[in-house]
Amino acid sequence: MFIPKKSKILWKLAEQSEVVEEGAGVLREVMADLQQLEKACARLEILESKGDEFVHEITDEVEIFFILPLDKEDIKELTERLDDMLDGIEQVANRFYLYNLSERNESAKKFSELILESAQQIRQGILLIKDHKFQTEDFSAICKRIHTLENQGDKLHRKILGDMMSEVTANFGQDGPFSLINLIKWKEIFQMLEDILDVCEDIAVVFGKLRIKYK
Repeated sequence: MFIPKKSKILWKLAEQSEVVEEGAGVLREVMADLQQLEKACARLEILESKGDEFVHEITDEVEIFFILPLDKEDIKELTERLDDMLDGIEQVANRFYLYNLSERNESAKKFSELILESAQQIRQGILLIKDHKFQTEDFSAICKRIHTLENQGDKLHRKILGDMMSEVTANFGQDGPFSLINLIKWKEIFQMLEDILDVCEDIAVVFGKLRIKYK
């Protein structure tokens, strides 16, 4: 299969991944300093809008053009999963704002670091895809690293849930940071953070399929 060295649709995918990486960076920044939450939500809204534009452009091009650099399904899967990442990032920030959470949480900060590194790895992977470098050691290492980051997120999530349940049990019926209502809030937020890493792993799975498909 002939794959052009320069493909407009792959450039758009690369640009979309850059927007996602920027969004992950905003999340990482605000998890370190929640005083910037309102500004971060506004920035993420703008980035999410940009991301949506890329999804529409890429999806339209996939349907219009007969000859594409990758299979239609692979392109659509990548752009949709990138969109899911950015949607999830914006939703997390909005939950912090909605729930009026103003104290920094180290576990949320750690999750944001895992998400940012995953976004960085994904962007580098898409740049290699753009250059048709599916069989390089760098591309293989990216796939493995994303899986590793998702596994770290799984372990972190399990630890967080265990710690939360222990604290709530010890303080049952009392007000404060370990009240039932706060448990519900934080449980939702940590699940959303974990879901973002799951989407990152979905993208790594697509990367792996491309390595096999385009040998």
